[in-house]
Amino acid sequence: MTASGDFIPQDPEFDSGPNYPSAFGITFTPMVIGVLLGIGGIVGAILLWLNLVQPAWDQYNQLKEQVAQKQEQLKELQTIEKKLKDSKVRLAQVEQQRQQVLALFASEKNLDTILFDLSQLIEKNNRGVVNEKRAKLANCPVWVKEQYTSIASAQKFEDQFGPLVAEAKLRKFQPFVDPAQASNPAAKTAVPGVVNDGSLGEALNNKLKRSTISVEFEGNFNQTQNIFRTIERLQPLLIIRELNVKRGRGGQEPRVNRLYEVNPGDGTIKSADQIRFLTNCQPDSLVTTSFKMDALIPLTPDETKKLAPSPSPSPAAK
Repeated sequence: MTASGDFIPQDPEFDSGPNYPSAFGITFTPMVIGVLLGIGGIVGAILLWLNLVQPAWDQYNQLKEQVAQKQEQLKELQTIEKKLKDSKVRLAQVEQQRQQVLALFASEKNLDTILFDLSQLIEKNNRGVVNEKRAKLANCPVWVKEQYTSIASAQKFEDQFGPLVAEAKLRKFQPFVDPAQASNPAAKTAVPGVVNDGSLGEALNNKLKRSTISVEFEGNFNQTQNIFRTIERLQPLLIIRELNVKRGRGGQEPRVNRLYEVNPGDGTIKSADQIRFLTNCQPDSLVTTSFKMDALIPLTPDETKKLAPSPSPSPAAK
């Protein structure tokens, strides 16, 4: 059949619309398919998040937390290391101060040289004594000069009047020995002279020992002063106690300690005898100084062990 014009009759077979698949009573139109694909994408994204992203994210957070902990530990380690270095520096400073303090105390080595040092510093005060004596004798009258023509007459003169120029002399240097240590053989095994009476402070009890020396020397006032100043400059720490200063040799004053000269007159009242004080020819004022000198010595490790109390036996050992 043919048709003319613009009108074409509609074929019922071509007018039924698109043919979409269906299942379970659902026609899968483009919209439905789009919705299903969207839901599938969301579900896939959730599954992907749960199975891949979430574990990786958790692992990342754990690693981040571990890094933070390690960094904190590293900071703490650096702080501890700095504190350790500071402690070592402080320990070195304390040890240096300890050595400086210990250097002030005496030792067995320099204690043996104290007699030599003391004798030397006393002899230093006698330098120029001969020249001083000659200069003073030049200002003395003839009868005084005649006394120094021989050793015997000079000694007799000085015994009576005292020396024109004093000469410093060490008269006594005697280390002290505890009678208990000398008489008791068992006591000799202990450490002699241990300071434990609190006289130097409780902190120094059983840490130092005391070596006592009795000293006596003579000289004029200037020599005595110079000797004490020199003792202060000795290396070991020395304590001077029981100081006793007496005038004269051995603490005994000379019978006559001033020199005068009598100029006789002619026997008349107008010309009587004149007594002249010999201003530039007077003997030195001699003083005798005695004292006890304590040298403080740190205890050695072996001596410290001897002083440590022995442990009491346990009941089980009995």
